[in-house]
Order: sequence, then C-alpha cells, then structure tokens
Amino acid sequence: MLMILIAIVVAAGMSAVLLIKTDKFAFGGGLAIWAGVAAIAYAFSGWDWFAAEYKTTIINREYHTNYTTAEVFWASDVIDAIRDLDRKRIELNGDIMGGEEHAIPKPQVIDIPAGQ
Repeated sequence: MLMILIAIVVAAGMSAVLLIKTDKFAFGGGLAIWAGVAAIAYAFSGWDWFAAEYKTTIINREYHTNYTTAEVFWASDVIDAIRDLDRKRIELNGDIMGGEEHAIPKPQVIDIPAGQ
C-alpha cells in the first residue's frame, strides 16, 4: 500500500513539474488526471484496508486461523472460495453428525385392509 501511495505522489509531482516548467501540457495534463483518479481509487482502497483488519479478527476468531490483514485484503476472494469448497465437501459427505445413532429413522409403512 505504501509503494502505491509513493507512486501516486511521484506522478502528481511529475505532472506539476511538467505543467509548470515545460510546454508539454498534453502529457502533464494526462499525468495529472491519472494521478487524481489514482488518488481517489487509493482512498477507497484505504477504506477496504481498514475493513480487512476487522475482517481478519472475525475470521481468525470464528475459524481458529492465523490470517494476516494483508492476506485478507489481497486474497479475501481466495479465502471465501476455500470456505465455499469446505461447505460443499460437507454437503457432499452428507451425514454431518456421523454414525448410525444419529441417523434419521425410516418411516414405518402400515397396511390397512380395504373395507375397514
């Protein structure tokens, strides 16, 4: 995250120098627009970074894992995919409780003679 911020600041600085010191308005203006859009995108990703800290705490508490904030921020879709695969595996295995003592009893069929 810090390197992205440094790149945005350097691009903004280069665009300012190009706009003030040279006649290269097209390139400097384009770089300034890019730096502005990147700064706005970076601000929104900062929100996700702080949200990842809380998400990490919850995931580690509930699933007894040791994920870091960076892992949750950059690979949260992978973590979600792994949890979905685990859920599907449990659904495919069927009997979650295990053993016959927890099995659902089959209904009994009673024949009723006709005419009664």
